[in-house]
Formats: sequence, structure tokens, C-alpha cells
Amino acid sequence: MVKLRMGGISLPSRVLGDRAAPRFGELRILDTDDQGLRRPVKLARLMEHGSPVIRETLLEPRILWCGDGRFTLTGFERIRNRNGEIVEYAQSWLCEIDFSPPPEAPRDTLRAAPYKDR
Repeated sequence: MVKLRMGGISLPSRVLGDRAAPRFGELRILDTDDQGLRRPVKLARLMEHGSPVIRETLLEPRILWCGDGRFTLTGFERIRNRNGEIVEYAQSWLCEIDFSPPPEAPRDTLRAAPYKDR
């Protein structure tokens, strides 16, 4: 995933590679209750692989474009400014789908026993 905006301002495509480091993880989209807005909201979360750690969150995500194994989500990013106030900015993510198979989990061979048919 690459963020396409900084502070709500669109980054020109020529500087995306310089300023926007890609972030890797698992994308999850869910409905939840927002205590600040006091209503249900849809969230897109970029999670660390195999971990409950949330790396990035996008409020009210919508898919704008999809094709060639990539898609763009748009929504709002919520951050705290220097004064500690919560600020929401327009944000878009360019996401790329990893089609490679996941690494095979190690097999638990310690408890395995050969099958014997009597």
C-alpha cells in the first residue's frame, strides 16, 4: 500500500516513489462503532502479517479503481496534530494484491504417527 496524499494534499505521481514508502501487510475492511462520531463506520485497516498490530487506518473507505491486481481506496485519515487535536484528512491508498502463495506452515511432526491398518 502507498499513501497518495500527505496532509490531505495529493502527491504528484513523480514524487510518489521518493516520499511515499510502501507499507506491507494484510488489508481488512470492517464495520465498527466510532466513539468519536457516535455512529457505525466502515474502516479499512492495514495489519501486520499474522499479528493484531494495526499499521494504518482509513475511515469510510470506497474503491475508486480496480485493475491489473491493484486498486485505489479513498476515505479519511484521522491523526493528532501538534496541539493534540484530532484532525481528519482526505486520503487515498494505492493497494497492490500479492498473488504469490503464502509460505507453507511448518508441519507438526512431533505428534505424528504412521497409520497402521490391522
